[in-house]
Amino acid sequence: MRSVRRGGRPGGLVVLAVLVTALGAACGGPGRQAPEPDDGPREQEAREAGRAREEPRARGDGAGRGAHAVGVATYNVYLGADLQPLFSAGSRAELVARAGEVYAAMEATDFRERATALADVLAARGPEVVGLQEVARWEKGPVGGRLTVRYDFLRLLLDELAARGTPYRAVAANDNFTGRLPVSATEEARFTDRDVIVVRDGPAASRPRTAHVTSAAYGARAVLPSRIPGFSFEVPRGWSAVDVTVRGGTFRFANTHLEAFGTPDVRAAQARELAAALADSPHPVVLAGDFNSRPTDAAGAYGILAEAGYADAWTAAGGDPAGGWTAGQSGSLLAPDELSHRIDHVLYRPHGVRAVAAEVVGGREADRSTPTGYWPSDHAGVVTELRLGGGR
Repeated sequence: MRSVRRGGRPGGLVVLAVLVTALGAACGGPGRQAPEPDDGPREQEAREAGRAREEPRARGDGAGRGAHAVGVATYNVYLGADLQPLFSAGSRAELVARAGEVYAAMEATDFRERATALADVLAARGPEVVGLQEVARWEKGPVGGRLTVRYDFLRLLLDELAARGTPYRAVAANDNFTGRLPVSATEEARFTDRDVIVVRDGPAASRPRTAHVTSAAYGARAVLPSRIPGFSFEVPRGWSAVDVTVRGGTFRFANTHLEAFGTPDVRAAQARELAAALADSPHPVVLAGDFNSRPTDAAGAYGILAEAGYADAWTAAGGDPAGGWTAGQSGSLLAPDELSHRIDHVLYRPHGVRAVAAEVVGGREADRSTPTGYWPSDHAGVVTELRLGGGR
């Protein structure tokens, strides 16, 4: 854990299947988009040094959050499997076989068990607002028949959080894309990718109030080739936002998962769209998500948002710009810690809000699930304490 504190059908089936594939590229695991080149031994040395300094976060004043302070977080919870093999299928028969393997791999990473680990991590900190990405819904049933939900990641996670006495409710969401295809000679499965904003629930007098929910799809979309002749595919993604009032302060919270598999130009265009969509908010803006863009990506999504006036809560709170890794775990979730780069961010426009603490969560051995020992996700999360009402 890393913490910092500052200041106090055939044709149609194929189309849908490959649409599903694109999300596999966004998760950072094997077979997905390769991360940007590392700095070699220097980066490895920095990583090892960072590990040696890791300590649980401590709240300096011990008094809890005061007036106008709010905890926000981002967490990519991992759809559960590497979907990249679907994209490289060379025939419909091969696609069906690989789809069955993907579904089995998703079951092997057992979100029911992982949800307990994710809930432990989030409940221990209790941020008021959380942006979640890859909140998958997997359905299955007979070919041509009715499908039933087998894994609803949102419901499973919310149930686990409630069981810990830290209930949350979903207040905004965007469906990015969905795909249905055979996974065997007799069964089909459907996958739906969602990004979801959840807020703390509880007594009406103390829970965050929400208003003005918005969601939209990006105009910029990745167009993916296929080895199956005659096909290319568009991949929709989007964002959602909501005004949140807590402890007397109001801010606009937005959540997204920018493109990873397509060219950097697609991701950059999405970042421009998002900045423009949030520019006229009458409230301070906090933007959370998996941006698939490192702080060194000056000409890409991270740099575009910085140019639009967004500050990075991790570095603003004193975090090492070269540390705070959030992505890179093995897709099986059983390997040793492989976090190696930072692409998950809490950003904010520093007018009426400032970051006072930040923490990367879900990366300690103690955070792994029981009994199997999965990492909670192939990403780590970021929890940030913000203070409303402050300037730059």
